[in-house]
Amino acid sequence: MNLGADYLEKRAALQTALVALADLARASKAGESTLATLVSLGQQLHEPFLFVVAGEVKAGKSSLLNAIFGQEFCRVDVLPATDRIYLFKYGETAQNIDINTHLAELHRPIEFLRDFNIVDTPGTNSIIAEHQEVTERFVPLADLILFVFTVTNPWGASAWEFMRFIQQKWLKKVAFVVQQADLRSPEDLERIENHLRQTSLQKLGVECPVFSVSAKLALEARQTGDQEKWQASHFQKLEDFINHSVAGGELRQEKLHSIRRTAGVVLCDLQEKTRNALAIIEGDFVRLTELKTILAQRQEQSQRQIGGFLRTVEQACDKCRIRGEEVLKERLTLMGTLKLMINKGEWQQDFQKRVESDLQEAVQREITRGLDLLEGDLKSLWQSLHESLQRGFTGDGAERLQTARIFLDQRAEVVRKLDLTLLEQMSDRKIETQLKNLFGETAAWLRIPGAVAAVGGVATVVAALTHVAILDVTGTVAAVGAVGGTVVAIFKRGQILREYAGQMTQKRDALVSALHEQLKHAISLFYQDLASTFAPLEDFCNAEKARFEPLLDQAKDLETKLL
Repeated sequence: MNLGADYLEKRAALQTALVALADLARASKAGESTLATLVSLGQQLHEPFLFVVAGEVKAGKSSLLNAIFGQEFCRVDVLPATDRIYLFKYGETAQNIDINTHLAELHRPIEFLRDFNIVDTPGTNSIIAEHQEVTERFVPLADLILFVFTVTNPWGASAWEFMRFIQQKWLKKVAFVVQQADLRSPEDLERIENHLRQTSLQKLGVECPVFSVSAKLALEARQTGDQEKWQASHFQKLEDFINHSVAGGELRQEKLHSIRRTAGVVLCDLQEKTRNALAIIEGDFVRLTELKTILAQRQEQSQRQIGGFLRTVEQACDKCRIRGEEVLKERLTLMGTLKLMINKGEWQQDFQKRVESDLQEAVQREITRGLDLLEGDLKSLWQSLHESLQRGFTGDGAERLQTARIFLDQRAEVVRKLDLTLLEQMSDRKIETQLKNLFGETAAWLRIPGAVAAVGGVATVVAALTHVAILDVTGTVAAVGAVGGTVVAIFKRGQILREYAGQMTQKRDALVSALHEQLKHAISLFYQDLASTFAPLEDFCNAEKARFEPLLDQAKDLETKLL
């Protein structure tokens, strides 16, 4: 059976597109209303054709239906047993359901009933009692109303009496079928058809199409493939009419167009929301890149601050070295050398304490000052990042109407957590803890001498640099004094001072190098930790981009099928 084949093919293609659109909507996390709309469209699309067949008792209505669908599903009784309205529908199992005293539903596991529902009515000469059930329940929904006349008595008045109950607007669905056409000559059939056309125009105000057929021959031809019987049945014209006027008719085509238009609106809405989401994501990537640039610039700035700070430490060390040289010059005069030879332990200890105290005080002061500046800079960075987040990532209200709500809610949650992290990091206690973890083990963060010693070993450095220098001095003086050569020791004075200056410079460089490596490493860790704060937002953007881009491609592919 090829009845409605073109329409069913179009419907199947549209159904495939609707399924793809529903999958796209779910993947896009569309709202429940959108999904409900698509479910409704699918249900509308699968509404079967409804054929209503009426005519006098024994006019051949059941035979006509069997011939149309190519199998005997509708009973053909010898006696006028059709006293109720029967609605044939598809069912997995055969069952009869009584709806009321006039109507029964007959569910049958017959494939064509998935697409075609059939209403078989009682004879029009006994239907008046049930005409309201037919005209109110089925005629408005019918795709086709067939009035069957027997060729042996095509003049019966009961059919015309029944049609008076059909409203004028539904008459365009009506077609007349003259049954048992094989029992009359072509001339008789032409006269009967002309009579029915004229009568319909006279009584109904419209000229209904008329088809003379032999349902018996048509059914046999469908079952056996006998083309001669098919030609003799004259059934092809009726089938063409059903295909073109019903399956391909205005109402059904308009239904397809309506469903396609509605689906197209849903598709456009999903595309718009997807594009908006991707635009927001791209904007987030731009702002994240800007933040990374800002962080890189601030990290360079922090490194430059370290450089300036270390130069002040160098200068402090140099000042202490110069003061130590002045002390040594005083000690290494002739009289000083003689005193040194007599009280060598006392002046060495005194000299070491003085240099150590001066150096530690000067270095500690510069470290405190430099770290105050660095700490203030890092605190201001947290505040700056918080303000950047507020400006760049929380103003999504304008897009909310045109963007998937769930996407915006998820993004807002990620941004909210990021903002809370920034606010938490801005607290003094959090910064102190963070800097403590990065720069040392003391809560005061390099503010006490022990902390300075832990970083660069200032006390150890001073002890080492003075010990070697003083040993050189006392050793030289003792060696020369042993042979009575105090004057020779004085000539060694310049060499001793150079040795002292060289060792002080060496230890200064070691201290500065140790501080530089420690601070550089700490600053690097600080900015890495800071950058990782934005990782959840970047991960979210990457994941959503990977999710939305294929959806946009799928939507573009659906455009050709829906728009």
